[in-house]
Amino acid sequence: MPLLAGKSSSTIAPDSLPHRHFPTISGSICRRDKHLARTYFRTLNANRVRHSQCRIEQENEEMGGRWTQGFKSRIGQAIRRRLYRVRDRIMGPDPAVAAAVQSEVHTLEERLAERLTYLQNEISEARQYLRFLLGESERYHQWMSQTRASFNTQWDILPEGAHLVTDEAFVTNASQLIETYTQLPAAWFKGKSILDAGCGNGRWAYAFSRLGANVMAVDQSEHGLQNVRRLCEEFPGFRHQAVNLLEPLPFDDQFDLVWSYGVLHHTGDTKRAFDNIVPAVKSDGSMFLMLYGEPFRPGEYGEINTYVQHRRATVAMTFSEKVDYLKGIYPAELVHGYFDAISPAINDLYRYDEILDWLNLCGFSRVTRTLDNRNLHIMAHRKQV
Repeated sequence: MPLLAGKSSSTIAPDSLPHRHFPTISGSICRRDKHLARTYFRTLNANRVRHSQCRIEQENEEMGGRWTQGFKSRIGQAIRRRLYRVRDRIMGPDPAVAAAVQSEVHTLEERLAERLTYLQNEISEARQYLRFLLGESERYHQWMSQTRASFNTQWDILPEGAHLVTDEAFVTNASQLIETYTQLPAAWFKGKSILDAGCGNGRWAYAFSRLGANVMAVDQSEHGLQNVRRLCEEFPGFRHQAVNLLEPLPFDDQFDLVWSYGVLHHTGDTKRAFDNIVPAVKSDGSMFLMLYGEPFRPGEYGEINTYVQHRRATVAMTFSEKVDYLKGIYPAELVHGYFDAISPAINDLYRYDEILDWLNLCGFSRVTRTLDNRNLHIMAHRKQV
């Protein structure tokens, strides 16, 4: 039995032990026994220290092993991923896995496309109902007034910009653009009667006049009519008149082509404006419309979102402040176009099939969408009576 059974396992200094712990002979400590005791305690202390160190090392090894195992596992996973990527670059992915993944992705894409189409249809229907409900409201009339004022300001303080008559590239390419939009050769327009319904600053009236057409330019903006009169006064076949497209026009069966580029969707009642310009088309005449289209492809949603952000940022600004705001973001030649897109309160969007239905009901045939982008560029020919 150990000499200090039941005592603490902490280290014991043998020199500090009281004499009563050692065997005695006649009350005196035997020198030999004292030496043995000191040796015993040194050995005991050494064993205890060694045991403690072993236990600590064992615990550290267990803990470190778990950490090292996790570390090695993470390293192994990273290496395997890298090797898989190298393999895929060299040999291509596992055909079976790739086919399964592709099939799943295709299924998800189809489901998302179905849901997106459904949501787009619902939004389009909601827009139609909203236009109908707001058509006679006081608030909508305020938006219409703001839109007219915005275009008056636009033609007054922003006479220059890309795609205007001050843009040499536009003037040079205008005849080619007209050919693309109408699918008619430039020679067709010589001597033809054309109604520019919503002429704005007169860029298209000017382009048609240069092709030899007899142009009637109409608009509600006095500033716009001043610009178009100044541009086209040299052409003998040019005329102009102030009209409101939401009221019946004084033209019946007079024009070979009724042209309305980017106008009807700003009127506040696109269908009524459309119905008012239809009678001006000859029985064998044609109509070209450019209307803002609803987005349906990925990049087009971002374009609309950009416009909405600008509208929200400028909602409390005056027209001049909006111009300054846009000048701080875009080059000078683009300010006119962005002002046109964000300043008017009314910017209605349409689906092609909705406009196609209008045209068919009014007796137009051979309806063609002549440009493949978000906006609707539509050429339609009227059935001969």
